Amino acid sequence: MNEQPPSAPDDFENHHAHFVCERIGQDGWLPYREIRLPVDDLGFRQAVTAVERLRTYDGQPFLPAEHWQRFRNTLALVGIANVPSVETLDRRMRELLDRNDALIAAQRDVGITAWATPGDRIGSKPTMAMHLNAIDHEAGEKRRSIGQPVVLTEVVQPDQASWPRQAKVRCRLHYFIADTHASDAAPGSTGLLRDSDGSWTESSVANIGLVIGGELVLAPAERILPGVTQAFVVKHAGSLGIATQRKPLTTSMILDAEAMLLMGTDTGLWFASEVSEIREGQATVIRRFKTPEIGSIVRRLQSGFPGIA
Repeated sequence: MNEQPPSAPDDFENHHAHFVCERIGQDGWLPYREIRLPVDDLGFRQAVTAVERLRTYDGQPFLPAEHWQRFRNTLALVGIANVPSVETLDRRMRELLDRNDALIAAQRDVGITAWATPGDRIGSKPTMAMHLNAIDHEAGEKRRSIGQPVVLTEVVQPDQASWPRQAKVRCRLHYFIADTHASDAAPGSTGLLRDSDGSWTESSVANIGLVIGGELVLAPAERILPGVTQAFVVKHAGSLGIATQRKPLTTSMILDAEAMLLMGTDTGLWFASEVSEIREGQATVIRRFKTPEIGSIVRRLQSGFPGIA
């Protein structure tokens, strides 16, 4: 094990990270700034990189078992073999947090990222990393309190037959293009991807849901990434007596909705302040939502997250 000096309290570049790369003979702990992916690694050459993102609340990892199971599922879908067990991943995460306790205390809360590639060839030992990442707390608080603009883009989600939507991967070109178009239409917005039938699936940072008639309506599970945060929201909704159903989310449903929910790791649960639609390169606001009041479904659901509401 490579022992390194402790991180400064606010120094992400020097925090202790874990990196395994057979190609360069690395297997252990090192400063985050020294992680380097060789250019002949399949993670770079073909963008074959499985990823998982977690975060802490009050210094404690949120739903780690669910995140590690999703990571393992992604690895299986992508075809990356010889990877650590859920128990090993969890132990490594606990050591990551212990080694960087001063940084975490200074940051209030942090993100945790794990990723893996097949290495430089199929059948080689996977390249893997686990490290911390900063959370933009100011942006998160703003999204939770006053919302975020959402843009319905012309970018279509890749077909399930060629790209498993249940896999969380680092090749995010479609999300990047959608967010680029969205940013041109409304600064600070996130762009939603279309499905082949014209319904709406998800954005680069969030699963989405609509509040219609006092119920929570979500996209069909087989059409989207299985969001850990979304699953938590569904469970909390059940405990509050809020019914949930799944069906394709159409533009007409957005126009009729009482609220649009956004659910993702860094921010938890937030909502759309307005929705624009891009058609033939032009963006038009089609729906504006009022900021949710205390006691609304949005605020009640937000109360389930530790240290947030």
